[in-house]
Amino acid sequence: MGNHPLILKFKLKYRFITSFDINFYIFKNKIYMSQHFYYENRIKLLKSEYKGQKIKSQLYSWIRLLLFVCFAGSLILFFTVMHHWVLVVSSILFLISFIVLVKKYNLLEEDILFIFSKIQINKDEIQFINHDYYHRKLGDEYEIINPYLSNDFNLFGKGSLFQYLNRCNTNIGEKMLAQKLCEQDKNTMLIERKQSAINELSKNNDYIQDFQSHGRFTIDNKNDLSAFQFWLKESGESFKKIRIFAFILGIINVGWLILSSFGVLSWLSFLMPILLSQLVISIYKNKITKYQSGIKYIAGIFSRYLNLFKMIENQDFESEHLQKLQKQLRSKESKASASLDSLFKIVEAFETKNNVLISLLLNSIFLFDIHVCYLLLEWRKKHKDEVEGWFSIIGEMEVLISFASYAFNNVETVTFPTLLTDEFKIKAVETGHPLLSQSVRVNNDFYIKGVPSVQIITGANMAGKSTFLRTIVVNLILAMNGAPVIAKEFSFTPCDILSSIKVQDSLVNNESYFYAELLRLKDIIEHVKNNQKTLVILDEILRGTNTKDKQTGSLGILEKLISLNAMVVIATHDLSIGEMEKSHSGIVNNSCFEVELLDDQLIFDYKLKPGISRKLNASFLMHKMEIID
Repeated sequence: MGNHPLILKFKLKYRFITSFDINFYIFKNKIYMSQHFYYENRIKLLKSEYKGQKIKSQLYSWIRLLLFVCFAGSLILFFTVMHHWVLVVSSILFLISFIVLVKKYNLLEEDILFIFSKIQINKDEIQFINHDYYHRKLGDEYEIINPYLSNDFNLFGKGSLFQYLNRCNTNIGEKMLAQKLCEQDKNTMLIERKQSAINELSKNNDYIQDFQSHGRFTIDNKNDLSAFQFWLKESGESFKKIRIFAFILGIINVGWLILSSFGVLSWLSFLMPILLSQLVISIYKNKITKYQSGIKYIAGIFSRYLNLFKMIENQDFESEHLQKLQKQLRSKESKASASLDSLFKIVEAFETKNNVLISLLLNSIFLFDIHVCYLLLEWRKKHKDEVEGWFSIIGEMEVLISFASYAFNNVETVTFPTLLTDEFKIKAVETGHPLLSQSVRVNNDFYIKGVPSVQIITGANMAGKSTFLRTIVVNLILAMNGAPVIAKEFSFTPCDILSSIKVQDSLVNNESYFYAELLRLKDIIEHVKNNQKTLVILDEILRGTNTKDKQTGSLGILEKLISLNAMVVIATHDLSIGEMEKSHSGIVNNSCFEVELLDDQLIFDYKLKPGISRKLNASFLMHKMEIID
């Protein structure tokens, strides 16, 4: 969508809420509700629902207490006053009612937490709209994935693109988002499929918020996945043979029990198979305990993800990409959630050990723990190659939801780009940086086509050159992830992005700033030699040397990149570099950001204009700051 909606204001009343302003905007013959109002209204409705459920929860607590008192009272009366069958039946009914209500109460408490989580999500989204997200996770541990791109374009850290986009609750999702920001996909068909998926999700904010709310209960740590992967790959002893023995012994025990009951065999003789069963259990006790303790932790991890799996499996998706993710959670035999449910039943079976009498009875007759261990190991054997893939689907969905939330919040200022395959080209109409709020953002047009091609951007200090370079690249990163961009129109060819902007020296490697920059430029040239579709972004290169060397070196690098058929955008203060346009007509073009002096004040309009900048401001600023006379 473009960024020129007609803003209207209405005074409305909604249900029991007092009168308030509602902002709508009309765009492409559709009426959209202001996102800020949307979230505020949802918070009010959710708070009302939360209050109602809390009242219901308190009522359940009192009824639960009353049922327990009635149950206990019936038993006391039966044992102390009169032994009437009515009291026995009453106590049983009270107990059943109590158990049912406890389960309902637990479900209600889960629902209350779910609603509270959604309230927080809506509050967070208001902060995102207001660009108040600097307190969120920095993600700077992911800079190592692509250090140059990360540092040059503020992908991680305070006020970064990662902070602005991240809606992931799992470490898998966060890592996947970071990787996708650093390692762009150039597969045109995949990008188009992702566009459809993100577009579909952005139109279903209820689904987004439900998924995020369930996701908040999964908040994990990096050790969870490691423990889980270790458990999957761990070689476990097969219980197949001993299970056959346990099955046979169980039949003998049941038969012996029946014969003893009818007096065919003595009860004393029944101790023989029972002792044999306990002997087998004691031999395998350490292994059984090991599997039981391990699976309780693993199942605890799984259980937090179950609702997320179900949300992906049960949703009626339209886009091909989302349907493909959905299919990956469905094997020929069952869904991922159903497979996990079967694991939880195995865990519940292990829980019988908590009841000593029941455990003793089941193991003495059926060697119950042997059968449970067998089922557990068979489950792992069957699903060990699938489970990691299941979790990656959740990560992929969190990434898509991150982009979809950004699309929803910026619906009036974003557009889904058009992908080009015939030639290397980038065209943007009224594009702006997504990390700048709409109130301060100044949009510009940009066009570069074919290889070789060089766009030289000159301008005074603080005029907007570096911000514009970041605008181009950040929007390209979004575009190659299938996300919409801040622009009225945007078309591009998927490409590699290489840059030299924030080169740093290294005391560890004994590298000066200048030498580190030369190494970076060498890497760029080597990459371009083997990758034709590469966008090279340079900002004030060779700052570590004198003016003459800088000019000669900069011209030499541009000549080299032209000879390698590269697409280059370079920002510089060196106006002489702009003269290359004369000797490379049709290949080199100049644009600039100008500054005006009005009433002894510098005026920046941050608009990109054709030509070479002729106005400088360094000495003026130094004079204004009384650095020089």
